[in-house]
Amino acid sequence: MQRLCLLVLGLLLSFSTWADINLEPLLNRVTLQLHAEEWVTTKTALVSVGVNAAVTDQGIEKIQNDVLQQLKQLSAQADWHIVSFDRQLDKSGLETIQIAAQARLQQPELVNLRGKAKAMSKPGETFTIDNVQFIPSEEELRQANNDLRNSIYQQAKVEIEGLNKLYPDQKYYLHEIDFITSPPPPGPLMVAKMAVAAPLSVGNKQELQANVVLAAAPDILAQKVMAH
Repeated sequence: MQRLCLLVLGLLLSFSTWADINLEPLLNRVTLQLHAEEWVTTKTALVSVGVNAAVTDQGIEKIQNDVLQQLKQLSAQADWHIVSFDRQLDKSGLETIQIAAQARLQQPELVNLRGKAKAMSKPGETFTIDNVQFIPSEEELRQANNDLRNSIYQQAKVEIEGLNKLYPDQKYYLHEIDFITSPPPPGPLMVAKMAVAAPLSVGNKQELQANVVLAAAPDILAQKVMAH
């Protein structure tokens, strides 16, 4: 029992000694720059609608709900959101309301979109299509970024396996990885004509780079650690 206690005490003292040593400068390092890219396709468009209305003070409280109900004529399935709401009092005493709303629409719903907005308009309330952009949704971009990171990890894994095959005594591992997101692509593709003949997948190229450091302890250091 006494010999076992002495052995455990010796191991603890040995490990505490090595713990005080900074091993960073002693590591064998391999620095790589890895790259991955993916086309993010979308079949939906971000549609921005402008609404101009003139209402009495009593009509202010219900104008937002009325507008959201009207927008369902453009797309009943879309999740419409009011992104801005401005009001001013004109000389006649009416409240002049300017509203901007957005939703993602499927391509078949883009047919004759401006005509539908014009048909919805009436005296004192006009609807206009301000913008139609084929850009990926946040969910599509998140999924693409996850795929790109996984691609980088797989590339790093292949590099580690290759090094350990060439130098089996080194035991290389992933020491550090720093992801570098590429700048966003130029402006989104705009829809010039509302008549869409057939569904079309529109893509944006997403890129990701990473500075990767693979490391392994020198043979002599590994042997000393094992010896202790």
